[in-house]
Amino acid sequence: MNSFATMLGTAISENKTCFLGSTAEGIAILIHGKEYFLRYTDFPWFEYSNAIELRDVAADRWGVYWNSLDIDLSIESIEHPERFPEKISVEGWLKARSRNAAKTLGSIRTSRKAVASRANGLKGGRPKKDKQQGCSFQK
Repeated sequence: MNSFATMLGTAISENKTCFLGSTAEGIAILIHGKEYFLRYTDFPWFEYSNAIELRDVAADRWGVYWNSLDIDLSIESIEHPERFPEKISVEGWLKARSRNAAKTLGSIRTSRKAVASRANGLKGGRPKKDKQQGCSFQK
């Protein structure tokens, strides 16, 4: 198999860490001048990630980090995935990812949100909570 770095014309240096590309089977990354191919069967989270998120990769001498995906892998787990069974399920990771996305999107301030908030304020604002909210027993 030809090297992804060679096919893309990427210069390989010892200090370079980058995302090289993806195929139907997995992704190729360059870590400190060494090319690795991470199969989706061993690292299933990457199958649900887009290229922008995969490009946000950094490495040190102990591991590789995708901050936007909240994925940290040791170099040893990349070289020998059979020794490191999957710790977090893909379903759990996707749920956490969607919670973080909702939190981030909810905190974004836009002019439309500001207009809607002002209009809601003119109507009296957020409705008051009922004092008898929840279960109440009457005698």
